[in-house]
Amino acid sequence: MQRLLIFLMACLACSALRADGSAGRPAHPALAQLPARMLWAWERPEDLRWLPADTGVAYVASTILLRGEEALVHPRAAPLLLAEGAALVPVLHVDASWRVPPALSAQQSARIVQELLRVAQRGNRNVVQLDFEVRRSQRPFLAQTMAEIRRRLNPRIALSVTALASWCMDDAWLPSGVADEVVPMAFRMGPGQDALRERLERHGFTQPVCRAAAGYASDEPPLRSIAARGYYFSPRPWTAASWRATQSDSYSAIP
Repeated sequence: MQRLLIFLMACLACSALRADGSAGRPAHPALAQLPARMLWAWERPEDLRWLPADTGVAYVASTILLRGEEALVHPRAAPLLLAEGAALVPVLHVDASWRVPPALSAQQSARIVQELLRVAQRGNRNVVQLDFEVRRSQRPFLAQTMAEIRRRLNPRIALSVTALASWCMDDAWLPSGVADEVVPMAFRMGPGQDALRERLERHGFTQPVCRAAAGYASDEPPLRSIAARGYYFSPRPWTAASWRATQSDSYSAIP
């Protein structure tokens, strides 16, 4: 009987860990040094020398297009101007072609891993971010790639990954423990967005691993802050005025 009880308790503990990928794991030290406000700088010319000192920049350092058997790498070409000492996080953006669906081969996965390890050296805060919005059928490929990144990435460097809002609510699937930070995008949430926004306003994201950071958009109605760190996206080049407008609304954290 005692052995049976011990076995059942172990099963419950494993289930709890799967439900909360951060259970039992303290936040990565590098994330603790990252600003609470991060601006996303996309692949376009950006002059951000006006940015407040307490705001960091997560910039697209490289893009990979998966198409058929190919993994086409496009390092950043657009200029990015920053104030000296600004917190800088490189982002690897991965796209999968719709016209020529990717093979999702081991070679393509290896190319993503290789490129992420390369751009990880382009920051100054020991944090790197992967942005790859996969379709349902591509999830095993992303999970495998993330696991290999985790295996090969220097443990001093924190791995941040973006996620669709649904992945952090009713359609949770992200494997536990493969990322130090998950950034669900609380914008461009598709059909039913109004209902999703209302749920987020009330309760935040249901998955605990998704509650440390969140992404917001400058061109959507303000959403009450639902995470300790915010990443901010703009469809147009940032200006001091557009940044002030984004930050002008008072945000109150969800308990």
